[in-house]
Amino acid sequence: MANKFEPLITVDEVQEILAEPKETVKPIAWAPKPAASNPQWLEFACACRVKGEVREDVIFRATYRGARTAVHGQATIFLAEAFCASLFVGPHRVFGVDTDDSFHTSLVGEGRPQYRKPLADRSHEHIWVDEGEGYAEPIVPALQNIGALMQYFLPRANLTLTGGFAHPLKGRQIELIL
Repeated sequence: MANKFEPLITVDEVQEILAEPKETVKPIAWAPKPAASNPQWLEFACACRVKGEVREDVIFRATYRGARTAVHGQATIFLAEAFCASLFVGPHRVFGVDTDDSFHTSLVGEGRPQYRKPLADRSHEHIWVDEGEGYAEPIVPALQNIGALMQYFLPRANLTLTGGFAHPLKGRQIELIL
């Protein structure tokens, strides 16, 4: 839910920001997302340039967790890749696209098709509504990899990545389980 201590921005203001061409101010450089223990997520966050001006309050953020196998006692559980891309204005996530296996129900957006309905699909799009953030609609078919997610997200956010998209695993050594 949106941070109620900051003034909410309107749907019209969000649409204006989305319509404006934007560019990240630096190339993608993935870094481990801070975690209390075993860091599994990689993240890239960067301010955007809008109308030639660096806007520290307009932030592009992407996160990625590779597929992995978790062992709990005798159970072995395969966890698929999870990834998302978001555009923030101040503390507000005004647009986002997620692909993961988490449960999501839109608690805002009364009168919209997915209001209070659980999303069964892996991919969904977060849309800013009058009540703020927290409303999502399914993306069908699901976006199967982070490259497909970026191809979906970037034109809708009207965003260009300086230096283009770099996969989070590019240049990293992958462990083989034998």
